[in-house]
Amino acid sequence: MPRILCLSISHKKAPVRVLESFTLKDVYSSLQQLKSSGAEECAIIQTCHRVELYAVGSGIGHNDLKAFLISNSGSCCPIELYEDFYEGEDAIRHLFYLASGLESIILGENEVLHQVEESLRLAENAGCIGRTLRTIFRGAINAGRMVRRKTSISKGSVSLGNIVMKVITCELGTLNGKKLVIIGAGKMGSLIAKSIPRKDPLTIFIANRTYSRAEKLAAEVGGKALHFESMKEAIKDADAVICATSSPHLILKTDDLQGLEVGRKTLIVDVSNPRGVDERIKSLNNVKFVDLDQITRIARENIKKREDAALKAREILEPSIERLMERLCTLDRKKKLEDMMRWAEDKRKSALLVALKKGKFSEDQVKVLDEFSYAFMRDILIPLFGGVYGRD
Repeated sequence: MPRILCLSISHKKAPVRVLESFTLKDVYSSLQQLKSSGAEECAIIQTCHRVELYAVGSGIGHNDLKAFLISNSGSCCPIELYEDFYEGEDAIRHLFYLASGLESIILGENEVLHQVEESLRLAENAGCIGRTLRTIFRGAINAGRMVRRKTSISKGSVSLGNIVMKVITCELGTLNGKKLVIIGAGKMGSLIAKSIPRKDPLTIFIANRTYSRAEKLAAEVGGKALHFESMKEAIKDADAVICATSSPHLILKTDDLQGLEVGRKTLIVDVSNPRGVDERIKSLNNVKFVDLDQITRIARENIKKREDAALKAREILEPSIERLMERLCTLDRKKKLEDMMRWAEDKRKSALLVALKKGKFSEDQVKVLDEFSYAFMRDILIPLFGGVYGRD
């Protein structure tokens, strides 16, 4: 079987500050660099909770993946303290668990399955996926769907957007009559906005650097779009501000919050990656600050409620992993046989040409010699590898 590696930095060991330091700025470019660094195939899964490198090939190892991630992210954090490394069947099992929601902060969440699918598409577009990783990723995606069909792991599953809304509701007491400002109309901002319950009358503002995206999301959730430059004015009388961007720069600093209403606290929630809010706002008396680490701790409480479903999911996944391992071994044997047959066919044709030049042969005799030499080559090689190889 080909050598399969996975290097993971995730919420399991790394706090937000560390995780964001390992974030790759351009995943597409990083994929191509990783392939040129010795990987025959590669894929990258990067979300707000993880950065994972997958590689296939004998020309790349654990230390190569670590050096690559440190170099391309620019992180100064000691990677040994935060990494998980998987190889072979363990790497495959990890991806199957990941796609099934077993590795998520919120056990059984559905978003991760889409993220695995998107990672496969991106790696294919970058020309970095071959037969091995395509087989593994598609197997994991199919297994993730099966687990959700056959268990209750995702039933009533709370998404990160729901968790954020629960935190906001708990802090504010009620959403009735409140004003919420969401900064960011990307995946996370959309997820949170769409998690806002509609039963209470409230005002929702969506701010985004691209105004058209803010307009689109605002229309979907019954909110109002804001031009990005108007955002700081809008948060002055907001009850809650949710920062959900992917900007490499801080969006809210302490100076931006000096105009908040006196006499009441404004809730600031930051689920951005990298962080979008200066954590020094904690020192402001009229601000209650909740960051992604706190959201993560709250979300982990939901894991206990789905432990039985997770056990069942693992039982369901094992036969699928076993079948995939067998398929990979078959594919590997087939590839070796194909490579050997191509090499032997070149040798056979060269030898046949030499033989034909030594005498005069009729068309029927040439055909007999050609078919005999091919059959002789095939019948010697195929028993060495097993399987069936047909001649075109």
